[in-house]
Amino acid sequence: MAAGPQVPRPAENFAVQTGPDKYIWLSDYPGETIILAFILTDCTHCQFTTGLLNGIQRDYSDCGVQVIETAIDTMSSLHIPDFQKKFQPAFPLGYDELKYATKFLGYPETEPMFAPQLVFIDRTGIIRVQFGGDNPALDKSIQDATLRAALDKTLREGRPPVPAKKQ
Repeated sequence: MAAGPQVPRPAENFAVQTGPDKYIWLSDYPGETIILAFILTDCTHCQFTTGLLNGIQRDYSDCGVQVIETAIDTMSSLHIPDFQKKFQPAFPLGYDELKYATKFLGYPETEPMFAPQLVFIDRTGIIRVQFGGDNPALDKSIQDATLRAALDKTLREGRPPVPAKKQ
């Protein structure tokens, strides 16, 4: 089973293209916890995950959580309008080249990568959790619980340390 590099690790400043010469960057969300999802627009598993991420965005937005999704299939920019209309993501959706995404995720170019790919980045810019589409924890029957548990873990680990009480 393919599994990206070890976590935790610092997240590089990744860009998601949202239109011709338009990008959003991870650095556009300082101090926020980010779930960065890499999808294929025609993948039913990815479509299911998008629905779950809509609920997570709604439920956790007051906690400083931002979901961002990027399509990495060939010619994905052409598929985005229909995907948005059908699944109505409650978060930014864009597209990227597969090679760029693969590098960010830490996969060798020759290794298969299964969609969706999900990366949980804490408020300090550290990747705390990473899931590949072939991970059994992303089975549809338990995926919502898996994603929420990973997000809760990321929120806890990204908190600033509590200062020791003075005696």
